[in-house]
Amino acid sequence: MRSDNYLWNICMNIYRQLYKEASPSADFDVLLESSVTSNEDWFMDYTLNGDRIAEVLDFWCKKHKCSKHERRVISETIYLGSCPKSV
Repeated sequence: MRSDNYLWNICMNIYRQLYKEASPSADFDVLLESSVTSNEDWFMDYTLNGDRIAEVLDFWCKKHKCSKHERRVISETIYLGSCPKSV
């Protein structure tokens, strides 16, 4: 398995794409720098189709040729982290 830092960078790219495509659209890096993320449920203000979230995860995992274990780690990080609310 690749390093935690490598997998974290993949997760950050996934978050960037998810928030760019979310409604309302947002720049994930700007959100992190702002005080918005200090609110506990800030990510619930953003929505994205659940199938689209899965497609984005699949795209990035395929792009980086992630193993099954790496895919599981990335999926858990995204879904249990600050993923936009799925609709």
